[in-house]
This record gives sequence, structure tokens and C-alpha cells, in this order.
Amino acid sequence: MMTFSFMVILPLLLHISITMVMKNILVRSLDQIPYELWIFPGIILIIASMSTFSMIYRDLFDLRIHKKSFLPMTLAPYSKTQLILGFLITSIVETTVYVIVAMAVLTVFLPTPFHISTYFIILIFTFFYTFIIGNIIITFSVVTDRISIYLSILLTMFLIILFGTGILVEFEFYPKTIGIILSNFPLSMFLSSLRELIFFNRIDWLQIFIPIMVAIGWTWVNGYLLKRKLKQ
Repeated sequence: MMTFSFMVILPLLLHISITMVMKNILVRSLDQIPYELWIFPGIILIIASMSTFSMIYRDLFDLRIHKKSFLPMTLAPYSKTQLILGFLITSIVETTVYVIVAMAVLTVFLPTPFHISTYFIILIFTFFYTFIIGNIIITFSVVTDRISIYLSILLTMFLIILFGTGILVEFEFYPKTIGIILSNFPLSMFLSSLRELIFFNRIDWLQIFIPIMVAIGWTWVNGYLLKRKLKQ
């Protein structure tokens, strides 16, 4: 019951603290999309990021640092890359539940609800987005041994996601060079391609393909890092 209450309260808090404030500053996007609609996929990905943070902390970092069931798990007849995939799949499944509830709650506040197909598109993109963000968090979960440093890294990373991936404002509002650099981050490319698809019905396959390839390669790297860390 507490978990479900949090699933409902979190999107409400984000709507009040972000959407209701920012829509009075940026009424419409540069492409004349109402801000409440433009920010919607961004809010969903913020929730996906937050849920992924907590799940990987619980399932990987906490178990490893406190030497609970993590070591026996690594001795199972699976490769380290398969273990990493297991953590990723678990976080993706749980994040999907958070995202579905969040979309249902936030839709109530939209001036005009999206078509049902748009919600499915957002779910698909959230799946791959979590694949990327999960790998980033797993890397820090494997290489970091101090909780204080780990939490500081996650806080810094969350701020980068919030302000450096185009979630709140478009990259055109940044200085030109910084905007170009930020727009080429895998997470930024994914959000940009999602907005292009749901608002303009355009598919930028390159912006989708590159982040997915990065995530696949990163999964293998995380398996290698885990193997080195455990000396197995």
C-alpha cells in the first residue's frame, strides 16, 4: 500500500513542482507545443530514472557493500554479463509499473490527453531509456565502495539528467556549443527522438540506434568490471 501511494504521490509532486511552475515561464515550446504536453515524456523519464536509482541500489550496491546474498549469487553458473542483464531486466520491469501509474496520474492534468498509441510509444522508449540509465548506475554501483561517495555521484547524476538532457527546456536555450554537446548524449538523443515521434510523427533511427548500441556495449563492460571487482 505504501509503495502504491508513493507511485501516485511522486508524479503529483513532480507535476506541481515542475510543470505548474515552468508552464508559466515557457508557455509553449519553440515548435509551439503546449508546455504541459511537451514536458510529459520528460516527467515520465524522470520517474523512470528515480525508480531505477532506488532499485539498483537495493538489488546491487546494498547487497555487495553489506555482503548479504550478493557473493553466493555471483558464484551461480552464470556469466557476469548475464548477472548484469538480470539486474537490468528486474529494474526495467519494476520501472514499467511506476511509469504506467505515473502516466495514468499525469494524464488527468493534460489539457488534451494523448492518443492511446502515444502511451505505448512512451513505454517502449522508457524500456530502452532504463536500459541505458541502468547501465550507468550499475557502473557506479560496481566501482564505488563508499556509500557517501555513491550517493553523491547519484545526486550529481540526477541533476545532470534533470538539466542536461533536455527534460526541462530545449537545447536552443543553452549556449550554442554546450547545447550541441548535451544534445549528443545518449539519454538526450533518446528523449529528443521520443518527442519527434509523438509530436511530429518523425522517426530518427540514428538517434535511436546509437544509444541502444551504447547500452549493449556498456552491459558487456559492466560484466567485465564486475568480474574484475570480484576477482572471479
